[in-house]
Amino acid sequence: MADAGRRPGDSDRPLYGPRHRNPDDQAEFEREMIHCVLFDLDGTLIDTWNLYVRAMERTLEEIGHEEIPADRLATLRLNSEPRLLGYFVPQDEVSSAHQRFLANYHTLHETCFGGVYPGVLTLLTSLRSRKIKTGIVTGKSRGAWEITRQHVRLGEFDTLVCDEDVSTPKPDCEGLVKAMKNLDVSPSESIYVGDSKDDLEAATTAGIKFLAAEWSKTDSENSEFEQAAAKIGPYNGLGDPGEVERFL
Repeated sequence: MADAGRRPGDSDRPLYGPRHRNPDDQAEFEREMIHCVLFDLDGTLIDTWNLYVRAMERTLEEIGHEEIPADRLATLRLNSEPRLLGYFVPQDEVSSAHQRFLANYHTLHETCFGGVYPGVLTLLTSLRSRKIKTGIVTGKSRGAWEITRQHVRLGEFDTLVCDEDVSTPKPDCEGLVKAMKNLDVSPSESIYVGDSKDDLEAATTAGIKFLAAEWSKTDSENSEFEQAAAKIGPYNGLGDPGEVERFL
């Protein structure tokens, strides 16, 4: 999930750092044709950071929990709402607390949703026209996805793996493996596009090529990601969604 949108001047930064391979050098990607592009959702296709924080803050307030700073919520990984709520309420109360969260998420969506990142819809349209399979592998709950889906027309994906569909969330690769099985594709035929080190670790473990969605991050956030990635695995950093097509 993206912590913030890109800031003015970010477009002037060098696109390829020490851990980035130039997208013109595609030898590794040409060993086998790519038939599937899987995406993380929050911070990759859509900007929900503010929406998640506000909905979670309101939910915790309603259940009588003390105020939690946004940076603290961030360290607990906002993308899985039920798992996050489990930090604050007993397990037998997580389900009811999550229903409160979904109600707040719905109410706040119109005013707090950051929108679809520029270039995403064009990319998805192009992939579908080329008969490339698309899927989402996200820590978001299916309930939150359905709310967002009502507000945002991202089109139909060939598979959707949400938090409820896996026993172990990212950085475990279970979700990616499940998505590939659903689509009958191999790791060498697939690409995963995400914005976090958990996404990279999951892709690396699954043997999938990873593209980092740098378009949702600031320079400092991308630098932090680069440092963390050095201990995980290789990736290509992209400043625009349209660059995904260079790797097909």
